[in-house]
Amino acid sequence: MTSRRRKGFPRLGAALAVGIFLLARPAFPSGFQVMTQGARASGMGLAFTAVADDPTAIFYNPAGMGFLSHYEASTGGSLLTRVTGDFQGANPYPGSSTTEHYQKQSFLLPNVYAVMPLTHDLNFGLGIFAPYGLGLRWENPNTYSGRFISQNAVIKSADINPTFSYRVSPQIALGFGVDYRLSKVQLEKDQAAINPFTNSVADIAHVKLNTNLTSNHGWGFNAGILVKPCDMVSFGASYRSKIRINYDLDATFIQRLTGNAPFDAKVAGQIPANQKATTSIEFPSTLNFGVAVNLMGGALTLAGEADWTQWSTFQTLDINFPSTPALNLHRANLWKDSWAYRGGLQYKVTKNFAVRAGYYYDKTGQPTADAGPILSDSNRNAFTFGFGYNTESWGVDVGDVFIKFKDRDTRAGNTDNFFGVYKEAANVGSINFRLAF
Repeated sequence: MTSRRRKGFPRLGAALAVGIFLLARPAFPSGFQVMTQGARASGMGLAFTAVADDPTAIFYNPAGMGFLSHYEASTGGSLLTRVTGDFQGANPYPGSSTTEHYQKQSFLLPNVYAVMPLTHDLNFGLGIFAPYGLGLRWENPNTYSGRFISQNAVIKSADINPTFSYRVSPQIALGFGVDYRLSKVQLEKDQAAINPFTNSVADIAHVKLNTNLTSNHGWGFNAGILVKPCDMVSFGASYRSKIRINYDLDATFIQRLTGNAPFDAKVAGQIPANQKATTSIEFPSTLNFGVAVNLMGGALTLAGEADWTQWSTFQTLDINFPSTPALNLHRANLWKDSWAYRGGLQYKVTKNFAVRAGYYYDKTGQPTADAGPILSDSNRNAFTFGFGYNTESWGVDVGDVFIKFKDRDTRAGNTDNFFGVYKEAANVGSINFRLAF
């Protein structure tokens, strides 16, 4: 075991403080960002910025609403499932004989969109969706080798996005909206210390940070433009601003009894009291550029785009304990901006029935040094397919995204001093129902 985990008894209070710090670092947003906010877009490799011709345009490109001429509503959601999640340890810690597994989890992320024409050129839309909503829980948390770093990390969000679009001309539309985000985080870990009576490592406390979804919120905005110079081609661009959320945390410290009465008594006297803490997370801004081409009289649509995410907003993290300032912590991060490249197609087999397929490559913003048990994000390849049946008055769309993450190797070193190789694959199935009148 590394020296950073072998904290002696006199330094128990400092060990607990460092443990909280490692637990609450904002490593999760990259791997927890969810772009599958519409089944049709999911089927087309998420290359939807220059298409945006259904109510999910509120998320993908609000300018797309400008070309909708009826009252339309869409509701549905995505089911995100971790297909595989494994960790093969390496020396010096946790050792080459160690194999760990993520707990198989699924996350249901609903969405609702509605578009209302106000005038011939002005539309109003309202979207409710969850762009951040995943978690990473390890199997056998009480014996998991990385339990002193993280056992469970969860983030949930709910965005409320009222939006307006204005059709400047028959070929150009603009969109602008306000984004109100509610968010919740939950993180858990164990804390270890050296038992001086036995000179062995012992689990002495369980640390949990938790927040309430309705108590933490932030504001941002989104904007977009969609240009259709002719029936064959369209160009789109959209932007979502960063959103900063200040969290009020409930910090809970639960002693884990070792069975050694003198040691347990000393631990009980030094574990901090349950208390409030505060931190903040700045969710990154995004900028998307897309182009779509309609061929075969509109039966075939080809779409492509490049998406930029400003992960470099994750430079520092501060955790403050107002009642115990000695526990206040500060940490620097090394996240970098990243790009994703997406392509997709739609082919109308009949007037109402269409099939879709796509692919994208998404680069992570997380450096290897920051990869660990809370999140080991990595570059990914995704393969998508879908289908839909749509009439002028109603429709249903189904999409599926299979994501294969590149193996993440931390054997060369990382902040947590937890060495090994992470392997992961996930699947996202989506469905949306549409009504128009």
